[in-house]
Amino acid sequence: MRGGGQLIQLIEDLRSEDLESQLLVADNGLEARTLRGVSIHGAVIVPMDGNRGFGAAVNRAARIADGEVLVVMNDDLTLHPGFLAALVAPITDGATMAAGVLLQSAAPHLIECAGIEIDRTLGAHDYLRGQPADVLEEELPPPVAPCGGAAAYRLDAFREVRGFDEGFFAYFEDLDLGLRLRAEGGCAALAQGARAVHAGSVTLGRASVEKAAVVGFSRGYLLRKYGVLAGPVSGALAVAQETAVSLMLAGRHRSLAPATARLRGWRTCRARIRRPPEDAVTVGVSDAWRRRYSRAKPLRVSRPAR
Repeated sequence: MRGGGQLIQLIEDLRSEDLESQLLVADNGLEARTLRGVSIHGAVIVPMDGNRGFGAAVNRAARIADGEVLVVMNDDLTLHPGFLAALVAPITDGATMAAGVLLQSAAPHLIECAGIEIDRTLGAHDYLRGQPADVLEEELPPPVAPCGGAAAYRLDAFREVRGFDEGFFAYFEDLDLGLRLRAEGGCAALAQGARAVHAGSVTLGRASVEKAAVVGFSRGYLLRKYGVLAGPVSGALAVAQETAVSLMLAGRHRSLAPATARLRGWRTCRARIRRPPEDAVTVGVSDAWRRRYSRAKPLRVSRPAR
């Protein structure tokens, strides 16, 4: 995480909302002045000895966490009032995990992500992406899993499945955790009142080749972990999708790094998990292609009706 003034402001906002919560900040390479700033506001620094990745940072913090609920969030959020209470509420009511709502920084009246939904290849898609925030006033079905940028988990359930798989350096680890929790009988909820504006990709850059390579590694890792290519239909779809995406990224970045990262992720994975049931799939084949393509383009900014 980049940290800096935005992380310090986030800690201030959380502290002003709830004086009793334990605030843990994993030091994945933060600057000394950032560490001093968050410490002043009562956060506990969890040393990482370098950048070990998102999942490793959360896992280490979870080992020393108190209480019954583990809240995970990115450092580039600007919280709406009551965010923390709204995010924790579904866990108190019996859910295993809860998804907060991230709003687009360029158009805060539009949703960027309200959790994760999946297609047959276990492609992860932002739930409610591009929808007006007003839709959150309606009763909505929950996503498959929360996005790691704004999520709450029942701490004992998180520990029982050993938290995030640290084979993912970043990206897809939140989907993997959600699927494993669901396999153990857990359920997800949408915390419709937990809203925050998300700056998005401030660490690696939204369209950087570095981000594309990290995403590619995690995608390859996920495909092998869940045996997606072993299915006759899901395998053919996944090969077609990843080939198309790799070619597009190679043209954009003039680099094969995103493609070779997929192969490295595939070779690296040793775990094997059964694929989720078909009823977990909510994104159809054609819609999955459309979303993969549109995700590569800048977020569309529209103006609210007057």
